[in-house]
Amino acid sequence: MLLPLPMMQYIGEEGLYALKAWEMHVRHDWWHPSILGNVWPHPPFFHWPVILLSNLIGWEHVDIAQRLVSVAASWFSALVVGLMARHLYPGRRCVGWLTALLYLSMGEVFFWYGWLGYADALFAMFILTGFAALWLAIEREHAGWLLLSLLAIVLAYITKNFTAYVLYGLAGIVMLFRLRQWHLLKRLDFLLMGVAALAVIWLYQVVIIHSDSNATVTWHDILRNFTGYTVWAYLRHWLGYPWIFLFRTLPVGILLFWMWFRKRHAFTLQEPLGTLLWVVAVWFLPFWIPAGGSPRYLVPLYGPVALLFTGWLLQLSGQQQRMAVRAIIVVLILKVPYSLVALPWLKDWRPNHSQKAVAQDVLRHADGKPIYTRDDIASGLGVAAYIDVRLPPDRFVRWYRGKMHGVFIMAEQPTPGLGKLVKRYTIRGRHLYLYWRS
Repeated sequence: MLLPLPMMQYIGEEGLYALKAWEMHVRHDWWHPSILGNVWPHPPFFHWPVILLSNLIGWEHVDIAQRLVSVAASWFSALVVGLMARHLYPGRRCVGWLTALLYLSMGEVFFWYGWLGYADALFAMFILTGFAALWLAIEREHAGWLLLSLLAIVLAYITKNFTAYVLYGLAGIVMLFRLRQWHLLKRLDFLLMGVAALAVIWLYQVVIIHSDSNATVTWHDILRNFTGYTVWAYLRHWLGYPWIFLFRTLPVGILLFWMWFRKRHAFTLQEPLGTLLWVVAVWFLPFWIPAGGSPRYLVPLYGPVALLFTGWLLQLSGQQQRMAVRAIIVVLILKVPYSLVALPWLKDWRPNHSQKAVAQDVLRHADGKPIYTRDDIASGLGVAAYIDVRLPPDRFVRWYRGKMHGVFIMAEQPTPGLGKLVKRYTIRGRHLYLYWRS
C-alpha cells in the first residue's frame, strides 16, 4: 500500500486537502480549515496528523504525509476487523489474519481510497472502530465498550461529517433488534452517554465554529445528490450501483458471487452473518437511493463486508478457501505494476499531465510577485498546493477578489478582464490560464 505514495502527484481532491493542512499550519488555527484564504466549514481532525507528519518529513512532502495517514488508518482498520473476526468466529485458526488480509486486499481499499490522501480512510477507521465496540457493548451490556464506541464516532464526526452518527445509529438499531437487547435503552448510563455524544454536534457547531455552517454544507451535499437528475439517471444508478460495489470488493467478493451464481453454493446466514448482512444493507441503502451517490461514500462499509465475507469463506471447503487466498495473492502482485507503471502513466507521465511542472513554471514567471487564483477544479488546486509549499508561509496562494494589482492570477476559464495572458497550460485534459494584472 506504500508503493504509490511517493510516485504520484495529487489525484482528485488531494490538492484540496494539502491546501487546507498547509493553511491551518501557517495560520496557527487548528479548528477552522481554510481554502485559498477563505475559512471553510470542514472538520479539522484529518489535517492534524498530516500537519504533524509534514513538520517531521518536510512540507514539500505533504502529499506523502496525507497518504501515510490514510494507509495507517487502513492498517488499523485491518487490525480492528481481524480482532473482531476472532471474536465472531472463535476457534477458527488464523481467522483474524484472514479477515485482515481480506480487508486490505479489497479493490477499493487496496487500489484507491485506502491509500489516497483523502479523509475517507480515517473516517472509515473511526466508524469501523465504533461499530465493533458498539457490538461488544450491546452483546456484553458493557458501558465501557459503549464509551469507546461513542468516542470513535465523535472522532469520525470531526474527521468528515455527521454521516458517522447516521451509520452508527442504523447499526445500533440492527444490533439491538438482532441481539434482542432493547432493554439497554432503559439503562441510565447508556442513555446519558448517548445524549452526551449527540451534544457534541451542537457544541462543535456553536462553540467551535460559531454557526451551523458545517451541518448546512453537509445537508446541501445530501440534497445535491437527489436533485437535477433524470429518471434514466436514477434507474441507471439503482441498477449499476450494487454491481460497482460488488466489483470494488474484489477479489473475494467476486469469487463468492461466482461460487453462489455458477457453482450454486448455498451460503447460510447463521449468526453473526445475519446481523452483519443487515448492517451492510442498511448502511448501503442511504447511498443507493440518491442518483448522485458516489462509490466513495461506501468506504466505511468494507469493514463489515470483510467480516461477512469471512463468515462465508469459512463455509467453503479447504480447497475453495485456498483458491480465495491465491486470488488475494494475485491481487497483491498486481499492485506492483499498477503502482509503479500503470497509475503513474495514466495520471502523470503522459504529455501535459504534470502539475509540478506547471507549478514550477508559474513560479518562474511570477519571480517573487504575489500569486492568486480563480481556479478551484482539482488540477488547479493541485498546482496551487505545489506552489504553496515553495513560497514563504505568509505568501500562500489566495482567491483573487478583483482588488489587487501587480499580481499573477491563475484561472480555470479564459478571462481577459483579469489582465494580460502570460501562458495557457493543459493539465490532465483541463486548461489553466496565467494572467498578469499590472
